Amino acid sequence: MKIISKIFFLKPILDKLPKLLNRRHKIYMLVMFFLCIFYSLVETLGISVIMPFISLASDPQLLNSGFYKTIFDYLNFNSPESFIIALGIGIICFYIFRAVYSVFLTYFTIRFSAGIHKYLSKNIFKTYMSVSYKVYAQKNSAELMQIIVSETGDVSKIILNLLQICSEFFTILLIYAVIIILNWKMTLVVTGVLLFMVIFLLSSLTKINKVQGKKRLTSARKMNRTLKETFGNLKYVKLKGNEKTILGNYDATIETRIRSEVINNVLDIVPKSILESIGFSFLVGVVVFIVWLYRDASKVIPIISMYALALYRILPSVNRMLQYINRITYTEKSLESVYENLNQPVETEGTGSVEFNRSISLKDISFRYLTGKDVLTGISLEIEKGEKIAITGESGGGKSTLVDIIIGIHEPVRGSVFIDDTAITDDNIRSWRKKIGYIPQSIYLFDGTVAENVSFGSQPNEDRIIKALQMANIWGFLETKEGLLTRVGDGGIQLSGGQQQRIGIARALYDDPEVLVLDEATSSLDNETEQKIMDEIYTVSADKTLIVIAHRLSTVERCGRKIRIEEGKIV
Repeated sequence: MKIISKIFFLKPILDKLPKLLNRRHKIYMLVMFFLCIFYSLVETLGISVIMPFISLASDPQLLNSGFYKTIFDYLNFNSPESFIIALGIGIICFYIFRAVYSVFLTYFTIRFSAGIHKYLSKNIFKTYMSVSYKVYAQKNSAELMQIIVSETGDVSKIILNLLQICSEFFTILLIYAVIIILNWKMTLVVTGVLLFMVIFLLSSLTKINKVQGKKRLTSARKMNRTLKETFGNLKYVKLKGNEKTILGNYDATIETRIRSEVINNVLDIVPKSILESIGFSFLVGVVVFIVWLYRDASKVIPIISMYALALYRILPSVNRMLQYINRITYTEKSLESVYENLNQPVETEGTGSVEFNRSISLKDISFRYLTGKDVLTGISLEIEKGEKIAITGESGGGKSTLVDIIIGIHEPVRGSVFIDDTAITDDNIRSWRKKIGYIPQSIYLFDGTVAENVSFGSQPNEDRIIKALQMANIWGFLETKEGLLTRVGDGGIQLSGGQQQRIGIARALYDDPEVLVLDEATSSLDNETEQKIMDEIYTVSADKTLIVIAHRLSTVERCGRKIRIEEGKIV
């Protein structure tokens, strides 16, 4: 395997691929490997039977001696004609089998490749739902979508191309064995010429494709970012009037991608043109040389004909192998990306439970992000069950980070969080998070119904959804529309800011949380709307623990305790 990988410039790929697949995939891939070898045998046999059949059909006297006579006598045929007819029917049946087998092998190979795509895409999606929020915050969501949707597909195509390389390789090997038995000297000369060209093409094209593949991946990610950022801020783009600048940047990016794909597609056909020209020119040159030297080429014509038939099958196989290697090296960066993203540390969540009966306690908490200094330093705090507490302070002081630690989104670098007398750990963190209802400053509503947005991935329960909407004081408005089937538009564009916030409140209340958290949830609303929503929040949280992050004192005036955070400390 090491020798093959070095010859085909595939060692880094063959090192990483097995680590991305599970045991079932490896077994299935081994089965596909042997099916490909069998197909190579079928292909070789398909080529080998044509010449003997034509020879027998044109000269039945060949049945009177040698190998043909042995078979004729063993099968007890009455006449040469009946033997030739039976052989012809057998060859027809064989070619029908060959066609059916080829279709089914293609189907199973593509199906296997598609299954790998599904497996990798699902696992990277799962990985990013399991990484710490601190790690996720450093990523670009457009690039993550590119990796999950597109780059996993590139990896599945790499596996498909590897299987196709195996099939073509063994086909070439078996046909090569036939012609080397026919005339080993001439075969070695032809091999030397073609092998030199193959190695030259591999070393040249691989370098170019690696560079172009890197450009393709970078430009594809940049295109996704541009699209996501533009559509996410279209109102601002229109007001700013910088459509031409954005289009210019997008045009330059897509031009880079198109150029790399054009180069890759052109390089796909270069080996075919070169190898076929050299291979068949060599055979014609041999005939010309024999005629010039001996003035008679009749003795070598049968051998040359066999070589022409063999090359007619071998050269397309060699060309396809080079194309597959070309495509693999072109998408190698995708494999590296998928490998790195699947092999990053993730949070491990256990099945332990935690009960919240008395208090939330923070003891000597400190926290920092992946880059930078401490955001929080030595925080100690206790929140009683049912208490209404406000956390205020300047932007960047650490308010939201403190709350993220309380609700289990961030893990402190020092100190511990206790629920009653139980420390929050990886084993019980899921149980604690389920007790939290969270209302952020910016509510993300996807293009679906109100019911879908409120349940947000949970099993929808119509009665619970209506109850949550009533508590959020928006059910009356929805009854004038289409009720639970009212569509909100992408980003909630069909609703006002206050209505979006109320849908966010209903979403937070849907699972009946014990702790309700507002993270600057009303800061973008006018005073009157904010007052109404805060009244609703205080009403629905009467029997819950309420934690409110806010700048405006009017937002938190009804909280029983106010805590101010400055420069990562409680002041």
